[in-house]
Amino acid sequence: MGKEDILVILKQQVKPAIGCTEPVAVALAVSTAYKELKGNVEKISIKLSPNIYKNGMRVGIPGTNERGIVFAVALSVLCGNPEFGLELFKNVNESHINKAKDIVSKNIISTEIVDDQGNFYIEALVTTNEGTACCKVRDYHTNIVYLESKGKVIHSAEDIKCVFNNGFNGNRISLKNLSIRGIKDFVENVDFDDISFLLEGVELNITMANKGLEDKIGLGAGMSQLLQKGILRDDIVNQVRILTSAACDARMAGINLPVMSSAGSGNHGITAIIPPTIVCRYLGYDEEKLSRALAMSHLITAYIKEYTGKLSPVCGCSVAAGIGASASIAWLLGGDYDQLVGTISNMVGAISGMVCDGAKGGCAYKLSTAASEAVIQAYLAVNGIVISNYDGIVGDDAEATIRNLGVLSSEGMKNMDDTILKIMTNKTASAN
Repeated sequence: MGKEDILVILKQQVKPAIGCTEPVAVALAVSTAYKELKGNVEKISIKLSPNIYKNGMRVGIPGTNERGIVFAVALSVLCGNPEFGLELFKNVNESHINKAKDIVSKNIISTEIVDDQGNFYIEALVTTNEGTACCKVRDYHTNIVYLESKGKVIHSAEDIKCVFNNGFNGNRISLKNLSIRGIKDFVENVDFDDISFLLEGVELNITMANKGLEDKIGLGAGMSQLLQKGILRDDIVNQVRILTSAACDARMAGINLPVMSSAGSGNHGITAIIPPTIVCRYLGYDEEKLSRALAMSHLITAYIKEYTGKLSPVCGCSVAAGIGASASIAWLLGGDYDQLVGTISNMVGAISGMVCDGAKGGCAYKLSTAASEAVIQAYLAVNGIVISNYDGIVGDDAEATIRNLGVLSSEGMKNMDDTILKIMTNKTASAN
């Protein structure tokens, strides 16, 4: 795989996003269909793969105090501009919120879980007084594979496996054609100017973290208080934990600020960016060194997601992005290739069993754990402390370990999402 191909993947995988990307992806499909029709909405029917439904059930919608997919759908026909992509809701205001509540109260939005369309599928059928339109998204948050309006097919690519697609114009580059050594070589040799755009994510994600601390939203602010009381030690590990969780707190609460995403997820981006940033600054390195570390973090995150799936029973924000962050920290510490491999093995040994039980405020606890482990395991590996490749799912090399992680996710946990959804929906029923 050439340098240009890798740069294409980075630019496709690292983008600003406002709000949890699963309800935003559903809203994107709805707003794309609605844009073809306009008029008065009469009915909206949504079909979702279980993972999309799970991640959208409880999460805050940006710029509002509301939660969940149904509200995101209602809001999308009022202020959702498909041209904004994952920043779909950046112009939401109080009028939009009130009108969306009216739409929700009419019970014209229905959701259905479909488990025969893969682990990332969205189908939005929108009916207005002007007609009916349908939009389908597969494999990736902005990968629109089908659009039809008033019986006319506008776009169809359902027979094409577009893993890294952006709207209607994408390619089929797969990171499976690369290796961890190849990623390391790219990071160390690419021109700084080609990857300097990654630094934008630092500003976005640190700003979100500071917002979480200022507003005392959740875990990050709570740990900061423990640090001030002397219960937690003020060290690099806890600094990383606090800022990473604070950013997640604010994002999951629906704060209307963008974060830089990674592999289609804002929380992946928070984990992939904040830990290496804090360590890089702690070590006194410059912006070029940081941009190279971020490139490694994002690329390893995306590489792992190729095996575990875009959405899966495994918490990718922790497992995939956490491993990417840890490997980049090991590299910042001067780790060689073998020590990078050891870092990946250590992280898999430490957190591979962390499951995804939907997007919500509690994600901050998982990100906090992954972020602190990312620092600890990198330091351990660089100092020669590495888990044995005889242990558990750790393989003989980095690629084998990551493949094993994928098998665990896709085969070993294939019924996990059904069980998690059953628990979550039963909780919803009890609450009602």
